[in-house]
Amino acid sequence: MIVAEARSGQVTLSLRALQEDPLIRFSDQAGRVVTGRITKIIPFGVFVQLAPEVEGLLHISELTNEPVETPSQLVRESELIAVKVAEVDLQRHRVRLCAPGGAGS
Repeated sequence: MIVAEARSGQVTLSLRALQEDPLIRFSDQAGRVVTGRITKIIPFGVFVQLAPEVEGLLHISELTNEPVETPSQLVRESELIAVKVAEVDLQRHRVRLCAPGGAGS
C-alpha cells in the first residue's frame, strides 16, 4: 500500500498492508483445542503462539484456580501448552484463549 501525504510531501510504504491478515486464515479455529508455545509471560497471563504470526492471550485465571502472584510460578516461556481458542476477534485483532476444559468459550 502506498499512501501519499499531499501537504507534507511524504510517501509511506507498507508491505504488511499488502499481505493477508493471518487472523483471517485462523478465524475458523474458534472452539478448537490447539497446542502452542508460550512466547511471553505478563503479570495477568501468557501469550501463546498458535500459528505463524498468530498469538493469543491466556488469562492467569485460566491457568489455575489457586491464587498465584505471577504466571511464571506455573509456566515458562517456550513451554508448549494446550489451549482452547475461545474467540477470534477480527475487529480488535485479538485471540482470546481459555483452558481446554474451561467454559470460557
